[in-house]
Amino acid sequence: MSELLEQAKALAPELVRWRRHIHENPEVSAVLPETCAYVTEELRKMGYEPYDVGGGVVAMLDGEPDGKVILLRGDMDALPLTEESGEAFASKNPGKMHACGHDTHTAMLLGAAKLLMDNKEKVKGRVKFMFQPGEEGYNGCKNMIAAGLLEDPHVDVAFGMHSSPACDYPTGTVLYSPKTYAASADAFKVTVHGKGAHGAHPEAGIDPINIITHIQLALQTLNSREHIQKEPLILTVCQIVAGDACNIIPESGFFTGTIRTFNQQVREHARKRFIEIVNGICATFGGSADIEWTTEMAPTINDSTVTPDVIGYIKELVGEDQVAEVEPSMGSEDFSEVLLHVPGTYLNVSFGSKEEGYLYGAHHPKVRHNEEALPVGSAVYAQVAIEWLKNHHE
Repeated sequence: MSELLEQAKALAPELVRWRRHIHENPEVSAVLPETCAYVTEELRKMGYEPYDVGGGVVAMLDGEPDGKVILLRGDMDALPLTEESGEAFASKNPGKMHACGHDTHTAMLLGAAKLLMDNKEKVKGRVKFMFQPGEEGYNGCKNMIAAGLLEDPHVDVAFGMHSSPACDYPTGTVLYSPKTYAASADAFKVTVHGKGAHGAHPEAGIDPINIITHIQLALQTLNSREHIQKEPLILTVCQIVAGDACNIIPESGFFTGTIRTFNQQVREHARKRFIEIVNGICATFGGSADIEWTTEMAPTINDSTVTPDVIGYIKELVGEDQVAEVEPSMGSEDFSEVLLHVPGTYLNVSFGSKEEGYLYGAHHPKVRHNEEALPVGSAVYAQVAIEWLKNHHE
């Protein structure tokens, strides 16, 4: 076992304390005052001078002030779910729960900050810690980037991880995809405006329900006819809402759904054609539409140069048998916004397999995470930072 991993295991009680405090006090959205205050206080105890960037918390470790900069990221927000995990440290905030494991991400990154501060002499450059709010559809990553996250100092490379409960690998296994980590996710809400009328006299109105059904059918051609078939594209309409009575044509209705793909060019084409189809069919039937993109996440693409190096560093830390290559996910991750600007890598860490009794995955009210993976995650963060800066030291 490496010295760094031994240090991380010794830090386990602190990691659990941080994780459970955040788990018990979940906050939802891009505004997390209590969580940010807690993270800031813990970083200050370690000797950092954290500061606000776009609603999140950032801290710098200057091993060599003129060296290159690696960004390490952990997201902090919870989900609007009522917890049913049965954990003794379950959420104290009704209707809010850390069902996606962001509490573990925050704890692991705090652990990495402690490990790197304790091994500052090995840091041949600079580490920027990104504690992010609003990953769950609130544009938290975009907000931090817009507020200057990637500059002052300029970030050269970025790295992040996600916890993975109920997976097919034992606790602590590091899981990676060499190219694409996750799909894009563009969530839409389209409000179609027509003209209300009595159901007995449809000719007096413009039926938004009729328009919506034609749009729903036409949008399926994006999947089947309008993109390279070797590139996955999923467009799903998940909600249609219109009308209040069985005999009244409503004034308007709306539908919602998502578009997902692994390819940024396919994504851009699908969005363009989506808008054209919606507006074209509305015009054909005399209606109009308001199109709102409620979530916009690019595909998460791992850099082809950085990723092999990162996986090599991790194998040196935990051993080859604790690292596995997996298929990319059709889920989404807003760390993709960082990777649009700088090269980097995003991967998973197993927080309990089904064989180990962890039966529920992320976003489930009964999900549980095996805390034995926390030291592994912290050590991986620290190892990647130390080794990448050492190997790219000028």
